[in-house]
Amino acid sequence: MASNKGMYREIKTALKNQIVDHLITEDENIDVYSVPYQNIAVFPAVALELEARRKPKKGVGVKQLSLDMVVWIYTDIMDAEDAEEECLRLTEIVEDAIEKDKQLGGASHYLTIDEQAEFGTVQSSEASFLQGAKLRVTISKRFT
Repeated sequence: MASNKGMYREIKTALKNQIVDHLITEDENIDVYSVPYQNIAVFPAVALELEARRKPKKGVGVKQLSLDMVVWIYTDIMDAEDAEEECLRLTEIVEDAIEKDKQLGGASHYLTIDEQAEFGTVQSSEASFLQGAKLRVTISKRFT
């Protein structure tokens, strides 16, 4: 039986690296974090959050891992109109990065971005600040 040790980290790292590499080729100076919002020091930023996982059995000895990831995109602009425009621009770039290789260099079998993205002001506790976008990504990997 093949080992699946470290599989979650491998997939999350592959997604992060794919986004980082694409941002570099687009000449965008944006940090990508594999941690939740509270740990981000500098904006604009992209953050990856593992939201859920499923491991359904697909057949004798074959399983499939499905990870639900949230990709957060944050701007550093306070003016609402300018922030929204920048957020839309950054979201398009990050979506292109995610869809560039749907197998994440072999770390997964396939990924999809939900049809619906959420936009708006990000809230942390009682404070509201930063325009942001929330993309939901499902990543699938088969293993034995």
